[in-house]
Amino acid sequence: MKIRLNYILILFLISCGDLMGPRFHGDSLGDEDSHPEPIGISEIIDATSYVEWKYCKITQDSLLYLQDFFGNFDNNPVWDIAFQRNHIKTNSGTSGIGNAGAYVDSIETWNGTVFNNLNEVEEGLNYFPDVTLNTFYIGEGEFIEGSTNPSLETWAEIDVNNNYTLTITNNKFIIRTSDGNNFYKFWVRDYYDENQSGNISLVYDSLSMIE
Repeated sequence: MKIRLNYILILFLISCGDLMGPRFHGDSLGDEDSHPEPIGISEIIDATSYVEWKYCKITQDSLLYLQDFFGNFDNNPVWDIAFQRNHIKTNSGTSGIGNAGAYVDSIETWNGTVFNNLNEVEEGLNYFPDVTLNTFYIGEGEFIEGSTNPSLETWAEIDVNNNYTLTITNNKFIIRTSDGNNFYKFWVRDYYDENQSGNISLVYDSLSMIE
């Protein structure tokens, strides 16, 4: 019961970001044109399936896609992060046996300057594990439960009353890998490729731990 209450509190704090900052986060330091392009590894993830997850291992060179021959991903420590439509999960909590997780900052959001200037991560950040949420859209205005990361659910806002319009928040994410030893800054920047939804464009790079 205590664990369940903690998860509810986590979700409440994340959802209350509107009380601490603007609803639609944009460039946190002003006009985006005044900032450089982010320097890191750029990826476009084909997460168009409503059923299959795209499981990846995070490396310093690419998001290494893991094929099905790795077996049951729920009990496999090899993967770090996975994508399905607008959902992103980590190898932690209800999704896997790993020690991954995600930290979110919805106040100082990403732009080129903030992203490029962040090279180290401090100790003591809260890396939320995955939980079960009723946020998986199945059509006709209905949602079902699924395992996902509550921090990473905030990378976009979907207006269900306006033709399900999606707005990128530019929230600042730091991902901890499954082994708990490596950290990466993540910026999710787009959801469309040639107008097809479910294609997640992102840029990421490794971070060192402040000693």
